[in-house]
Amino acid sequence: MTETAKWKVLLVDDDRRSREAMADWLESEDFDVITAADGQAARQHIHDGVAVIVTDLQMPKTDGLALLRYAHDHAPHAAVILVTGHGTVNSAVAALKEGAFDYLTKPVEPKALARCVRDAVADRAMAAQIAGFHARLNKEQGFENIVGTSPAMRAVFDKIRMAADARSTVLVTGASGTGKELVVRALHYSSSRASKPFIPINCAAIPESLIESELFGHEKGAFTGANSRRSGVFEAANEGTLFIDEIAEMDIGLQSKVLRAIETHRIMPVGSSKEVEVDVRLVAATNRKLLEEVQNKRFREDLYYRLKVVEIDLPPLRERIEDIPLLVGYFLEQIAKENKRPVSEISQEAMDVLMSYSWPGNVRELRNTLEGIVVLSPRQRIEESDLPTHIHGATAAEIVIRSGMKMADVEKEAIRLTLEQTQGRRSEAAKILGLPVRILQRKIKEYDLPF
Repeated sequence: MTETAKWKVLLVDDDRRSREAMADWLESEDFDVITAADGQAARQHIHDGVAVIVTDLQMPKTDGLALLRYAHDHAPHAAVILVTGHGTVNSAVAALKEGAFDYLTKPVEPKALARCVRDAVADRAMAAQIAGFHARLNKEQGFENIVGTSPAMRAVFDKIRMAADARSTVLVTGASGTGKELVVRALHYSSSRASKPFIPINCAAIPESLIESELFGHEKGAFTGANSRRSGVFEAANEGTLFIDEIAEMDIGLQSKVLRAIETHRIMPVGSSKEVEVDVRLVAATNRKLLEEVQNKRFREDLYYRLKVVEIDLPPLRERIEDIPLLVGYFLEQIAKENKRPVSEISQEAMDVLMSYSWPGNVRELRNTLEGIVVLSPRQRIEESDLPTHIHGATAAEIVIRSGMKMADVEKEAIRLTLEQTQGRRSEAAKILGLPVRILQRKIKEYDLPF
């Protein structure tokens, strides 16, 4: 039995000859077909695991439009294809706005019917996959708002679990947009300090002249404008977690004071002669390569090694493409709810493009891209045409073949240049190269290409 035989199609038409002809065509394509003579009779089959409903638009008792509405209420995961005469095409188009998958005009061609049903089955398969991802989110990810089931993210989760209750400092690294703050919050809320304060501070967002006061606090009169005593974030995070983001932006002179605070659990407010004892678990993050900063004398070596007692490095999205469907499903639900939009599905073609794009902005770019699409889309399903132009579309690359080149070198160069031309979009590169996407992905790993 083929894979398509697992999918049930409900065929509804009051014309017996038309109904039987279409049923024969679909059964010859290995679909499991159930037939009904009108919309009223079709209702009893809606719950029989039907994936696709093919229905005539004009029928007695309950017409195709009424059946579409009934299916949306009682079988929301079933795709509805309307069959209509030329005189009622406008009605079919209107039905698309109510969520119909597609429509066909009479006389229906067997190939067109089979192709449309196969497309609907693929669409339902993607919806089922995303629904399955949602059902597994809490069980498999274990951390609020961190989404991923790839080996790279499982390794991150394991480190979070093991480090959560330790007092040791943690350094979270990774490119911008990979979700470093989410990891830090997961560390805090998975620990015994979860009921205590979580205080974040971003060094890049605070003027250099004020950051020491923000960290350690100040006494009244310590400097112009210090009209009263003020506690810093070290005191505010007492018994909890202090998150210092973009720590590489911190002045090297101030770094020594942070190092002393970590080692002694004491701080000295600006303008004070008395130390204050603090019980703080410190976690730092940066998108820079700190070891290079140390080598270039821009970051203290002793602070670097004190911070990276535990290091959690977040992989870029291009290195965990298998997480993209999970992330898309998660974000679509979140964004649609926030913006009160009907979008809840994505076509397989659109998903293939998203999985082949290099995502230089990582998870943040993916979410922002989806938000822009959802806000502007009046439909329930995202199609490939809805994606921004920079995410798809490319032309072929050219290479120079030199005498004596090995075939493996030619292939590697062809793949590399094509990926450069498509800005890392794997589905587009695969089309240009004439390769299935999965084989291209395997060759990228085999040749150790940076895409």
